[in-house]
Formats: sequence, C-alpha cells, structure tokens
Amino acid sequence: MKKQIILNVACPVCQKSLMNEEVKINGLPSVELNIRSEENKKGTVYLCAAYECFEHQKDMAVEQGEIVGFCCPSCHSELLTRETCRICDAPMVNLGLKSGGFVKICSRFGCFNHYLSMSDLEAEYHRSHVQ
Repeated sequence: MKKQIILNVACPVCQKSLMNEEVKINGLPSVELNIRSEENKKGTVYLCAAYECFEHQKDMAVEQGEIVGFCCPSCHSELLTRETCRICDAPMVNLGLKSGGFVKICSRFGCFNHYLSMSDLEAEYHRSHVQ
C-alpha cells in the first residue's frame, strides 16, 4: 500500500487554517478555498488533503482549462502568485504548511502540476499523518 502525506495547510496571509473537518474527502478533512471563475462566478472548492490526491468537490461548474482564482475563506486574500506553472503558464496558488513550508498548485482546472516545499522534510514527514 502506498504511503500518503496528509497536509495541514493554512492561508499564507492570515495564517488561519484552511482545513475543514466537516467536509471529508477519502475520510480526511478537506482543504477549503473560495474560488472565482473567469466569468466572476464565486463558489467553494474542497480539495483532498492527501498529497498527490487530486479528488475534490466544488459547488459550481468550472470549464476544463479555465484559470480559477483562489482566495482564503477567512481573510479573502487572493492566493494566486506571480509564479507560473511550468506546464501550462497559469498562475500558481500558494498554500502555507502549518509546520513551515508551502504547497503550490496550478490554478488551471485540469492541470495537475503542483509541488511541495517543506522547511524540514524529515520532521514534517513524521509530523504529518502518514498512512
């Protein structure tokens, strides 16, 4: 069985947790973010907290290939960065790790580019829920 690192993420601006204990994906708390479509429609997305899991739930339709805006549900700060995806050139989304470091995900719906940077990889690995 493949081991998974379960991420505990927070807003990089206000530092509030983005974890939602009530909406679970694969039995785990989800990462809750506000989203905005290219047509300025607003909604919420819940991402799987397991690294390398791409399952999610959203309450609005998003077209394949559409670039989506991501905001913190607490402080409403935009989480898109100036950094662009190496695969599709869309802006990357920055999510802070509670224990230090960050996760970046592509903002283009359907692009699965992402990466993880931990302040202390070994300590984070043992602190995270490894299943």
